Amino acid sequence: MDARVRELSASLVTFGFDGSSREAPDHARRMIERGCVSAILFGRNVDSPDQVRSLCTSLKEEAQARGRKLLVMTDQEGGRVARLRGSQNFTEIPSARRIASCDESVAAITRIAKVIAAELKAVKIDMDLAPVLDVDSNPRNPVIGDRSYSSSARKVGELGKAFISAMQAEGVATCAKHFPGHGDTHQDSHEVLPTIAHGLDRLEAVEIAPFREAVSAGVPSILVGHLLVPSLQSAEDAELGIPASMSATIAGFVRDALGFRGVLLVDDMEMGAVTANFTVGEAIVRALKGGVDLFLVCHSEAVQAEAIEAIAAAVERGEVPRARLEAAAERVRRLVNQYASGAYDTSIRLVGSPAHREIVKSILAKCNQDVL
Repeated sequence: MDARVRELSASLVTFGFDGSSREAPDHARRMIERGCVSAILFGRNVDSPDQVRSLCTSLKEEAQARGRKLLVMTDQEGGRVARLRGSQNFTEIPSARRIASCDESVAAITRIAKVIAAELKAVKIDMDLAPVLDVDSNPRNPVIGDRSYSSSARKVGELGKAFISAMQAEGVATCAKHFPGHGDTHQDSHEVLPTIAHGLDRLEAVEIAPFREAVSAGVPSILVGHLLVPSLQSAEDAELGIPASMSATIAGFVRDALGFRGVLLVDDMEMGAVTANFTVGEAIVRALKGGVDLFLVCHSEAVQAEAIEAIAAAVERGEVPRARLEAAAERVRRLVNQYASGAYDTSIRLVGSPAHREIVKSILAKCNQDVL
């Protein structure tokens, strides 16, 4: 097999791994050696700010030794989904809904984003998989809820744009998620494939509107959720139960209707909405053919290796044109080159500092105390 094809294939896979070591574990070293250029950290990888900074430095040095940069990302939304917690000596970030309840919510979101950006840079994390742009329109939703800014699409768009602009100004990459909108579901895509049954007019007015704002703010990446959205997908997709994350019509909509030119990535390929009906290799090949650029494979090294081999084999046999592989790899390369820094000058002393805690405290004092 062409070594260059395999290396490019690896660059499309973001890997996660177990353990909160100070040095890159063997799992991570092997994935970087294969050609991966992005890694994702979870709470399982975090003990303290010093430990995370040491781990990220080690990961980046592994890539640098092979002539590449490595982009490190995490989910630091605040509230329920924050991989860096106050109990680990980071600043505890309130939920999106709580901050959005402030009278001066745009200013509050901007200040919070700057705190998050400073702490990510201090520990050498380059990218935040936020903001959540799902509109909180279904009280039965088990996965979004207070991760959303509001039940108003206008407010979600406004605050998401403020978050993106503030983070980007600090040099931290952002990611608008979960396109085309996970807010109006009552099922969790970690377990099953939810369906968004609304027609196109409603989707445009509510679910999609905040993503248009994100594109106008220059968001460098959009994450597609594992959702079935029949009015945006082909009849074949709907009949076969193909998630939006694997749909060529969804990727085409993001490129053509939204005018997005950045990296299109998909939620963790080990989630139940995918694995219930597809192997990870099958799902990734279908999604790559459809127009996705980057794939989160967050847990198993064996599954990550399967993903890389599936991409490379599909290119070798002509199922995926080499030009499609190269176009995806080029978008990923641009993202990595722009944001993957090995030399942040942000002091580790800022992490969890009295100044940062005071910013959060002052914002919470202006929030609606009935919103939790």
